[in-house]
Amino acid sequence: MNRLERFKERVKLYREAGIALESLSLGCSVKVDLYNVLYPALQLLREEMYKLNLVIAPREDAAIMPGASAALRRYFLDVEHPRLDPAEVEKLSPTVAIVLAQVYMGKAAAPDLFAKYVAGLYKALGSSRHKVWLGKGHSIISTKKGAEFFMVDFLKAEGQEGYIVANNDTIQVIDPSEDFDSPLQIAVAVNNALNDLFTKGAWKDIHIAPVYDAPPPFRGPLEARVKSYASSLGKLVEAPQPEMGYLLLGATAYARLDREPPLFYDKIREGFVVVVTRPFGELAYFTTYVAVHTDETLMKKFEEEVMPIEQFEAEKRRALEIMATPNLEAAKAIYQYLPDLGERFDPEAHIAATIDVSGPGIFVFKEVAERAGVDIRLFDVPLMSSAVSKFAADNYIMPDATAGTNGAIAIFASRKVAEELVEKLSKAPHAKPAVIGVVEGKGEGRLIVPEWALQYISSKKLREKLGAASVLGGLARVVGRPIRAVAYVEGAVQGVGFRPMARARAKALGLLGYAKNLPDGRVEVVVEGDEERVRKYVEELCKGFENCRVGQVIYAEARGEFSDFSIL
Repeated sequence: MNRLERFKERVKLYREAGIALESLSLGCSVKVDLYNVLYPALQLLREEMYKLNLVIAPREDAAIMPGASAALRRYFLDVEHPRLDPAEVEKLSPTVAIVLAQVYMGKAAAPDLFAKYVAGLYKALGSSRHKVWLGKGHSIISTKKGAEFFMVDFLKAEGQEGYIVANNDTIQVIDPSEDFDSPLQIAVAVNNALNDLFTKGAWKDIHIAPVYDAPPPFRGPLEARVKSYASSLGKLVEAPQPEMGYLLLGATAYARLDREPPLFYDKIREGFVVVVTRPFGELAYFTTYVAVHTDETLMKKFEEEVMPIEQFEAEKRRALEIMATPNLEAAKAIYQYLPDLGERFDPEAHIAATIDVSGPGIFVFKEVAERAGVDIRLFDVPLMSSAVSKFAADNYIMPDATAGTNGAIAIFASRKVAEELVEKLSKAPHAKPAVIGVVEGKGEGRLIVPEWALQYISSKKLREKLGAASVLGGLARVVGRPIRAVAYVEGAVQGVGFRPMARARAKALGLLGYAKNLPDGRVEVVVEGDEERVRKYVEELCKGFENCRVGQVIYAEARGEFSDFSIL
């Protein structure tokens, strides 16, 4: 049996699992199109969200909430008619909701169509008297009709010290030359969920609630290996599974962070540099592998222009092994450069911001530029194989051949901190840290890349967005209009950790302001930010404190005078 015949057998095997390899992107590329579908759909839903008891958390790799521990409860909802019992949500009173949406690809073809289904989910989440905080959403497509669902993982945080960082990432296939229950394929999927935690420096007390599915003959072995691998990295959390008979691999993971998270976007300034932990663009190997094995002419062209197939398969295997390695050492290095709880940011000692360079590839730098209100110039775009990525773009195999899965981490810091980080990171497995860019100063959120880097992006629309002033359409900062709230909190609220908790909650919601002890025993809390987040914040100020009540609250227009949330 020759190479093409063997691949046809793999296609047949995956088709039995409901996966049409020819029409499916691999790894993180299976996400709903962020820039042409997901973000525009969320813009269409802005008015709808205002009517619901629902708050959308700031755009981050992971949900970040105050607390020392958390418990998870999972629900599955029908895509056509999503329903949640409001009384059950009120009784549970979750701190945050983590959502995974798997929809048939026809429903995610355009923003207005996708928005229709997401609106139903939002209504289900926001119809109880408990204000639900949507901390992280992950949307992927399926190639099989009927293999779709909304999965809601409610997390309830407990304790007042530190933060819980949570994330869901779920994929379907990484390497179709591997078996469904391949240890490498499972490791990539689980570590991909962990990577967004590691990106924020959270690696302590890891909990993993796997997400997995496969046709009945393959489900048992897959389940055993997924649970075994998850247990080797942290505490296994048992939770219901989709049971659609459609291949699925991933997890909702959460961990404890006992330092301030790297969310200091407003501190990013001229002269700061961009560090990546290793080259990215690993998905180009796997999408190109499928493409050349379904087209003999394309395979011949690949061998003529890039490399022999035998060499390509060896490099692909090496890329898979790198992707299957958890970025734990990078997380520990990032953790060392985070402020202690309650400590102010010091540009000469701390990391300002981090982001996972996976699904969006090079566009993550654009997201940070918008969020920070700065212009960033990249002078290098290090890829795992520039030749393979160029071939993938030239032949329209991928719209963005810089994308990855369980990929590199990008770090934004002063040059002094960056130099120390590069030295520490160079000792981590598979790491090749490098400074690849610089912050040019305050601006419109533009990303400037070398002209040659555009050869890795085949989509004209994506090229245009790369240089545009705004790609996220306001989602980078706030969803609604900013307001100011001044609240006076009464009771036993001094000397009991109230102000640190107020600060942690404000940070988690992306709010600015201060909490100050008053001579009469009250605490004055002044907070500014998105209206819905500010109102949720004020409603929950006393949560976790027995003798505490919110007295007078004054709402007004935001003044824009704060750059952080301080304890005074």
